[in-house]
Amino acid sequence: MTNKKKKEEIPSDVNSFIIFIVNHPYWLITLSMGLVIICTIVSFTYEFKYDGTNASFYVRSGKTANLFDGFGMSIKDETFYSKENYEMRNSQQLENTQPTWAIIVYYTCEECDNLLEWERLDQIYNFENKIVKDSQYQKFCLKTDDGECDTENSPITPTSFFYDSNGNKVNSLQIGLEDLYNDNDGLTRMGICDLNFDNITYQSKYLRATFRFGSPLENYKNQEDQETEQNDQFNDWIKDLIPDSVDDSNSKDLTIYYLGSGVTEIAVNDLIIHDSLLIIVSIFLVFVYTLFHTKTLTLTILGLFHTIMALPMSYFFYRVLLGIEYFSMLNFLSLFIVLGIGCDDIFIMLDSFRQSKHQKEEISKNIYTRMNWAYKRAATTMLITTLTSAGAFFGNTASTIPPIRYFGVFTGMAIVFNYLLVITYFPAVIVIWNNYGEGVCCCFGLFQKKKKKEQFEEDQKDESGGELEDMESSKDSFDSSTTELSSNSMEETKNGKKEKESENQKMGKNKEKKAKKRSKEKETADITQFRRLERYFYCYHSEFILKYRYILLIVFIGIFVGMIIQATKLKPAEDPAEFLPEDHFLSIAISMETDHFYSNDITATIYLVWGVESIDREGVDPLAIDNLGDVIYDKDWNPKLKSSQEYVIQVCDQIQKKWEGEIYRTSQMNCFMKNFRDWVTNETLAGGSYSFPVEEDQFEELLLSYTDWQFEQFRNVLVIQDVFYLPFGIPYTVGFDKKTSELRWFALQFNLILNPISPASKIRPDYEEVEDYIKELNADAPEGIKNLGSVSGTWISMLTEEVLIRVALTSVGVSLAISFLIILIATNNLIISFYALLSISGVVVTIVGMMVSLGWQLGIVESISLTIIVGISVDYIVHFCHAYNVSKKEKRFEKLRESMTSLGISVVSAAVTTLFASFIMFFTYIIFFQRFGIFIWMTILSSVLWSFVFFFVLLAIKGHVNDQGNVKIFFNKIFCKKKYKARLEERKMKKNLQKHAESEDSLSTDYCKDENFIEMNDQNSLVIMGTH
Repeated sequence: MTNKKKKEEIPSDVNSFIIFIVNHPYWLITLSMGLVIICTIVSFTYEFKYDGTNASFYVRSGKTANLFDGFGMSIKDETFYSKENYEMRNSQQLENTQPTWAIIVYYTCEECDNLLEWERLDQIYNFENKIVKDSQYQKFCLKTDDGECDTENSPITPTSFFYDSNGNKVNSLQIGLEDLYNDNDGLTRMGICDLNFDNITYQSKYLRATFRFGSPLENYKNQEDQETEQNDQFNDWIKDLIPDSVDDSNSKDLTIYYLGSGVTEIAVNDLIIHDSLLIIVSIFLVFVYTLFHTKTLTLTILGLFHTIMALPMSYFFYRVLLGIEYFSMLNFLSLFIVLGIGCDDIFIMLDSFRQSKHQKEEISKNIYTRMNWAYKRAATTMLITTLTSAGAFFGNTASTIPPIRYFGVFTGMAIVFNYLLVITYFPAVIVIWNNYGEGVCCCFGLFQKKKKKEQFEEDQKDESGGELEDMESSKDSFDSSTTELSSNSMEETKNGKKEKESENQKMGKNKEKKAKKRSKEKETADITQFRRLERYFYCYHSEFILKYRYILLIVFIGIFVGMIIQATKLKPAEDPAEFLPEDHFLSIAISMETDHFYSNDITATIYLVWGVESIDREGVDPLAIDNLGDVIYDKDWNPKLKSSQEYVIQVCDQIQKKWEGEIYRTSQMNCFMKNFRDWVTNETLAGGSYSFPVEEDQFEELLLSYTDWQFEQFRNVLVIQDVFYLPFGIPYTVGFDKKTSELRWFALQFNLILNPISPASKIRPDYEEVEDYIKELNADAPEGIKNLGSVSGTWISMLTEEVLIRVALTSVGVSLAISFLIILIATNNLIISFYALLSISGVVVTIVGMMVSLGWQLGIVESISLTIIVGISVDYIVHFCHAYNVSKKEKRFEKLRESMTSLGISVVSAAVTTLFASFIMFFTYIIFFQRFGIFIWMTILSSVLWSFVFFFVLLAIKGHVNDQGNVKIFFNKIFCKKKYKARLEERKMKKNLQKHAESEDSLSTDYCKDENFIEMNDQNSLVIMGTH
């Protein structure tokens, strides 16, 4: 009977899915969360590979990038420089004899000008002893072949000139200073003392020491045997030793900074962990505000739960379905974006359901009609915002920068999955919450039942529209009448009956009037039930917009023009990008290295490569920097020809003549062919009598012998870690195939006088000059050695920055176009779609103008931020756009006010949660996160300003009513004139209605003007954005 009754109570127009939600909310929650949990578990069965390097941000397309990666992969996996070196690295090696790790320590004094004094040298010596006297130092120190720590090559420190191996001081400080200046023809002092050190004052405010450590460690075959495991052991030892020793030794007379293997990575990872833990604070702030808005712990917990669970669902799609192995650091920023969008959807769905209670009776009748109305209203507007936001992020898939491309995929899918959960899982949560007590702030028992009597009376009241109250009044009147009858005579009975009938008729008329009044109030706006912020939008903000619309339009046009002027001043970065604060010890150490030591003559290494043509990336994960693809070698390359050998010498001479002292250092050029020529013509070194150029059948064999000889000469050279250097500091300028020993490529190496981390605008001129010269060389080159190319990490940094800037501007344009099309399709109206496009464009222009005002330049961080600007800013405008478009009000102002009132509180709350989520990023160490947080704040505040003011100003001036701007009518006018004429006749019949819609009636209702109402309603409302 009860089931039958329930079915009879369900109106026929209620969607079947809504019926399922209301009747089976627990089943829907179980199914949706079960699917989420299964997908999450499956995802965790796949190996998680975190990409924390900058290398994946490099551009991966174009001739220069392909040559760079092909050359790098050939060195890494396919070729060797010296056969002896290659065989030794793959055979049993003596323990700790291979230089593998290095720590560089910098000393300075804030309150003095010279560290080369006994007092400070003693402090430095004591610090270094903390390291070399550590109990595990013997396990990791670089050793000689006899198994003893190599004290001659590590540490390389200024104290070695003033103290002997037993810690005794030299006889005179001056003797130590002179030895330091003259040692190794002055090369030693260049690695130890600052640029101002000379043989007159012998003063150095900055000093540098290098500690070298070796592998293979004990019980490992060679340097490459379980390399990761060996690195972990070293890192576990050094990670606490260096920081603790530095902390113990720092004083007012000595400050120590450091860089190097293990310690730098650990320090950066610590910063990332610190900044990542702030996410917890961010979630807590969002939780607090969401609780404040919903006033229900149940909805807050379960709502935020599904928002966060959208991320593992997106990871399932990303990792399992798409098969993308590496997870970029950029993807973690999705949390802040999804939190804001997810809370926005929560507020839209919940507020729609709450507002349904105060709609006309056919909507507020019962849970079915309320959910049906709220679901259709909320799901549609959320679908449009989901499509526009996700579409804007999916627009980044066109980027040639892999992390940005996959960030667009991951974030876009997270937004989509959040939408799917908020239209399935969350309505079921709302139904259960409603059934067990709407408005109850439950704490420990998640749902708290109302008393049966109260529930029954409220249900009856809702269903009868207030008839219970009238019945009680009728009952009291009837009791009063019978009392009077009992005290009167029989003669007065007839008169009493007449009076009773008259009173009942009057009562029926009053009842009918009350019902009509309630119906009228329901059909307009029952603002006595509005929350304070809703009343503000209904009574004040909407009127303010209409009253001052032309003034506000002029103001915003001025802002738009002013920001466009500012935006035109945005230019590419002129200074190197900063990723850490200036006062962080890593930043200080890097600055000391570049500003005060011999290395301040910053150079960028360039390789002119023959033999490698490109790389085949098919089927390769672009984020997998350890496997970039298969190397493509130049099939036409023939280095054995005598003409080829001579031409390489000729190129070396031409470069020296053309650029010496201008864009490169002669002393920093490595022309391997000249060195090979000198070696092969020396009978003692070559072991025979040869001439240059050598015979074709002898060339590869002799070149291989030369590289073995050079390896022996340089095997004890100071380690300089570089991707294109051997472990012993020899430039990798020749490559032999590991399997066949066939010569695969060779290269010339020289250093440009150019900071390799300079912005693209400063690198581009040198790049173009080198590339133009290479074209000239290839044009004049003999057959067999024509395909010369330049390779440099500096070129890749430049191209990456340029691509980021180009992609940022392109992404903004593409995202705007996608958003416009989606809005146009969803609203079927050109006018409001155009208004939305103008408003979103206003947000973009405002952000770019503010970036210029803050002194920002278009670097890597700013370019990445711009790629997501539309995706973040589009939501609020689209919400209002859809609400206005579907409003059934006839007057323009009524449509405007209804859309503002119904969604304003949800949009404000969504903005606040996004601001809370990103606010914590102001306290991060990594500058990228700091600027990203500032960027989100600027974007959200600008979006609120342009959506709540400018967008509604446009609607107040010329918002569409009836069929104005309708796309179908527009196309009928052009392509189907008969239909248009018929439609035109129909519109003429509605001319009076049209004039009525465009007239400006009184803006305020009696409710808005009634101060007694405001005072009365405040007693039943929360002070700010409260709920009933």
